[in-house]
Order: sequence, then C-alpha cells, then structure tokens
Amino acid sequence: MNNSKTVKKSVAVIIAVVIAVVMAATSVVCVALTSSQNNGNGSYLKDAKSVVTEFVNNESYNNYSYMDGLFAKANIVSVCVNELTAPEDETAIAKSLGLNSFIVTDADGNIINATEQDKVGKSILDFDNTKEFKKVLKGIAFKSTTEPKAVEGESGVYNVMACVTRTVGGIVIIDIDTDTYTTVTGEKLADECKGETIIAKDGKIVSSSFDLAGATELSSLGVTDSMLKAKDFTLTVNDNEYTLSAENVEGYTVISGTVKEDSGFNYIYGAVVPAIAFAVMIVLAIVAFSAVSKVKEEIK
Repeated sequence: MNNSKTVKKSVAVIIAVVIAVVMAATSVVCVALTSSQNNGNGSYLKDAKSVVTEFVNNESYNNYSYMDGLFAKANIVSVCVNELTAPEDETAIAKSLGLNSFIVTDADGNIINATEQDKVGKSILDFDNTKEFKKVLKGIAFKSTTEPKAVEGESGVYNVMACVTRTVGGIVIIDIDTDTYTTVTGEKLADECKGETIIAKDGKIVSSSFDLAGATELSSLGVTDSMLKAKDFTLTVNDNEYTLSAENVEGYTVISGTVKEDSGFNYIYGAVVPAIAFAVMIVLAIVAFSAVSKVKEEIK
C-alpha cells in the first residue's frame, strides 16, 4: 500500500516538473519569437537611417555628378559635330550618347546642325524650349540646364535639356531622358533599404518601397504624429498590414519595418506552439496514468 502511494507521489512530481518545463519552454519560445520581430524592425530602421544619412552627406556630390554627366555628353557633341556632319552620323552620335536630340549653333545662335534637320537655318530664339539658353549664347553663363520634368509613365525617368558653349563660338543643346536625377531627388533610396521603407520630408513622401497607389503624403496613408512618436506601430497599406518603426534623421522622417507576421509568425507563436505544448502535456498525462496503473497492477 505504501509502495503504491510512493509511486503515485513520484509520478505526480515527475509530471508536475515536466509540465512546468514544457510551459516554461513555451513561454521562452514565444518571447524569443516576439523579440525577434521587434529586433528585426530595429535592424531595418537602423539600416534605413544609414542609407538616408549617406544620401544627405553626399547631396552636393550627387548633384555635381548628375550635372557633370549631362555637360559631358553635350561637350562630346560639341567636339564631334559641326555644320558639315552628315545626318546619319548625327543620328549615330545621339544614339551612342542616349540622347533624344541635339542642336548646334554658330555664335549668333543660328542652328547649323541638328538631329531634327528641319531646325537647321533657324535660330534658337524661334523655339520656346531653346530660347532660354540665350544667356549661355551671350556668354553670361557657360552652361545651363532646364528643370527636370518627370517622363509620364516611366518611374524615376526625367526629361532635361543641357547647354554648353562651343570653343569656336555658339552653343550645343542636348535633350535627354535620364534616370540619374533620382540620385539628386532621393526617390530610389527606399529600394536600397533592407526593410519595407518610407522616407518623407515635411510630410511629403520622397521615396517608398511600398505600392502607395498614388499617395504623396504620410497623412494620406493614415500616418499620424502619435504613430511616429511611438516605439513601433501598425500600418495597413493596400490591405497588407505592416509593423513599423520611425525616427527623424537629417530632416527626413524614416519609417521602416516588415509585413506583420499575422499569417505565419503570429499563428506559430499564438496557436501552434501552445497547441503542441498542450498535446505534449496530454501525452505525458496518458503515459503517467498508464505507468501508475501498471505499477498498481504489479503491486497487487
């Protein structure tokens, strides 16, 4: 009789210890998974902040590099093209430089050659898009560009015209569609970040790896000041829910994170892990009950 009680007590202690261990392990796993997600957001934000900081530090160089690339192409045209250059050679030069078109003038602004032959013999003052380079023609400026204009239907591509003086007198004007201007605007910065990222300035979205469906401001996405001040927050974009963190960096609002792990992550630590733990405890209880029953039979 005493032996039976001792066995029962021993089995009960073992079961209690195992259950406690299983429950503790379950808690540790759930906390670890949650911590992993939070740390991931912190890592994404840190990476995005680094990308923005580098962009700000290189702002002057990026602008110089963009402008210098345009003027270099115009100078090549200045060296290679004169009034005797054949149309087929002009086309080849424009194609090799990635230009839409170019014109070359004499010292008076008369067009002596152009990829668009119908402009030859006319003046740059005859056209609205070229007469603004009059200052370069007169020597008031040595080179100039137009304000870049976004090319419709082509993300990150801008149309711009650049003008330089010719050593023999006159000017060269090139017309080009380019994506290098994005190094100045920063609109591709989010693509360089590891997490899903939005970068904004004064509330206006500069760059995003999200599909924003035309949204141009943080407020139009439902992002509030209280969200930005929180350690992390949840945002729904195009029916997808994201867990994000935010911080101000060099005058920019940097938001970064990842898709909320609702379909996999939350399901795993919210349902699957506890379910497995419960199943283990049930199995242990059955095994223990069987063991006790067997011992009792043997004692009898």
